[in-house]
Amino acid sequence: MKSTVAELRMPMPTVAGETLGSVLAILPEDRLLVACDGARLSCQRAFSCLIAPEPGDRVLVSHADPERAYVLAILERSATGSARIRIDGDLLLESTRCVKIRAAQHIHLHGDNELLLHSGRLEVSVDEAELAAEKSSFQCGELQGRVSALRLIGKTVESVFERVVQISKASFRTIEAIDHLRAAHIDYAAEESVRLHGKHALLTAERLSKIDAQQIHFG
Repeated sequence: MKSTVAELRMPMPTVAGETLGSVLAILPEDRLLVACDGARLSCQRAFSCLIAPEPGDRVLVSHADPERAYVLAILERSATGSARIRIDGDLLLESTRCVKIRAAQHIHLHGDNELLLHSGRLEVSVDEAELAAEKSSFQCGELQGRVSALRLIGKTVESVFERVVQISKASFRTIEAIDHLRAAHIDYAAEESVRLHGKHALLTAERLSKIDAQQIHFG
């Protein structure tokens, strides 16, 4: 809503105190145009008024300062919508015990530059979680996890470990193109049977090749 200069310069109530008003428009520099006692006032949002007012809100206006009117609080909001907490500068939530956030439906955490969480212990318990990032980095001294099913879909997987131990009941691998293995020593042992099959099979050794069994069949 546009306002003229004359409307913004209308005299303030002469009696210091608090009155009720309605927000008409949002002005530049975080100021508010408020209809109060038949006048239209340019009010400053009080520092303690954390909820950002919106047009149509019924607010409490303070005239304790004769030079400036302040919107102390929002008393009513007719339109059903989201409430916005707006702070100029950094915001620190400090508690001697726990800080809890509870929502009946959704909780959205958004930061234009960075979103930082620092704690001695972080616990997240949800029924379903989804993470979307263009690029992510994870650093951890020790990681332990228990999952019922793990499914990963991607284009490239690269891993570098000093030691890998894997224990499973059954393991299945399907490679459509090429499978390369380079190692100093390779030891395969099976309790029952070992089968190697291919259209062409080649076994070579630089110094010694040995086949040992109770029976050996060729052809």
